[in-house]
Amino acid sequence: MLTEVYQVGKYHVIKINEILQLASNIDGLVDIIDNLIKKNVINFAISFQDNSYLYSNTGSVIVRCWEKIQDQNGNLVLINTNQDIQDFLAVIDIDFLIKKVDTEEELL
Repeated sequence: MLTEVYQVGKYHVIKINEILQLASNIDGLVDIIDNLIKKNVINFAISFQDNSYLYSNTGSVIVRCWEKIQDQNGNLVLINTNQDIQDFLAVIDIDFLIKKVDTEEELL
C-alpha cells in the first residue's frame, strides 16, 4: 500500500496513493495508526484516490482504525469519499459515525 503521512491542522493525514479495488490490501493502515497513537496523536484523516472502492476487506480495516481512534477519544475524518465509498459506509451502518469532507482544506 502506497501512503503518505503528513499533518494538516490538528489532523495527521494518511493519504492512500492508489485506487482501492477488490484485491487491495490496506492492513498497513492499522500499523500506521497504532504507531501514531503511541506518539499521542489522536486526530486522523484518511484520504482516498478518486475511483476508489471499499470492499469487505478494506472496509473492515477502516472500521478497525475508527475503533482504535475512538478508544483514544480521537477523531477520524475521511477525505474524498466518492459515492461508492459513502454507499459502502451506509450499508455497514457507520456512515453517520465518521465525518467526511471533500478536501484537505476542510480540515483547517
